[in-house]
Amino acid sequence: MFVAKRKDGSFFSLLDWKTREEVERLTKGEQFFCPACHRTLQLKHGQVKKVHFAHMNDSCNASSESETTYHLEGKAKLYENLLHSYANPKLEHYIPSTHQRADVYMEAENQKFAFEFQCSSISKSEFSKRTQLYESSHIKPIWILGKEKLGNIQAQMKFSPFQWQFLQRHTPRSSPYILSFCPKSTQFYYLYPTFSFNTSTTYISIVTSKVWIDNPNFTPPKASWREHFLHYKKKWRYVYSLYKPHNYLRKYCYAKMNIPLSLFPADIGLPVPSFYRMHTPVIEWQAWLYFDSIFHTPLHSIIHVPTVIQNFKRRIKNSQITIRELPLVKAGSYEDAIMEYLNALVFIGALKRETPVVYRKIKKELPFSSI
Repeated sequence: MFVAKRKDGSFFSLLDWKTREEVERLTKGEQFFCPACHRTLQLKHGQVKKVHFAHMNDSCNASSESETTYHLEGKAKLYENLLHSYANPKLEHYIPSTHQRADVYMEAENQKFAFEFQCSSISKSEFSKRTQLYESSHIKPIWILGKEKLGNIQAQMKFSPFQWQFLQRHTPRSSPYILSFCPKSTQFYYLYPTFSFNTSTTYISIVTSKVWIDNPNFTPPKASWREHFLHYKKKWRYVYSLYKPHNYLRKYCYAKMNIPLSLFPADIGLPVPSFYRMHTPVIEWQAWLYFDSIFHTPLHSIIHVPTVIQNFKRRIKNSQITIRELPLVKAGSYEDAIMEYLNALVFIGALKRETPVVYRKIKKELPFSSI
């Protein structure tokens, strides 16, 4: 940490001084204390890390993580970057109401912001807890993933469940993105997922900025994933469908549909905008939905949306479908993906939409068609 309290209660920031010699001169004989837990701090003069304060026993009620060189450098650069555009950012500001210390805190346009520059993995429960604590005090948390955690940013990325938590979406009309920051280039990266085939491959569009933007309205360039997806879908049909993790779905398909899983209807596996809601790959969750609610529905019969959703929830409860927990996505729900899939079936002529909650089946399956 860079900010500490003196005995007289005043604050001392190491970033206010340019050289180690100045810091050594100004801190000689002084005692410093943590603004959050009030315990004594040590001044660290190592040659690898920036000069910084540290707790004697690495324990503080406002932080459970030790700070790496990258994290120290990152929050310092983030603070300096915000200082160019905003009047009052505060480094390592302690928030008594939540017992949290934000890497950078700022108030602008009647809104409070807590910036968290995250460079180490934390649990889902810890991520959600910290988010909810900020929100309970009407503070908007800005979670920023250290670029070091992402590695080389390119059109195809492999996001871990931890990294997916950083996905944020503020309004129904905005596109969801993951925000990253590189202290070396002092550049922000807005990563817009455009489509995921499975749990490990996600196509993204990338927008960079030298300044932080709240609620960005970028129109990211479209990633060219369609040809790759058609190849993946074909391979799933003839190779991946035989893998052990799909045993239950394969047996269900044989027993209830009377077809091998490799011959699933081509209407399964359609791209939908809210794909990011599902951890389960698109072909699998759509297979469960289609087999449960559409496959055995007679031609020209109706499909009732509440029944489709009820069947889908049963698959979630039985762990056949997994929904992503996205604490920063404030608009919409996984049911959006269900409705988008039904509307995609309308677009290709498999269903007809009669009311917002009633669809009619107008095309018989051709399960033996190849892609």
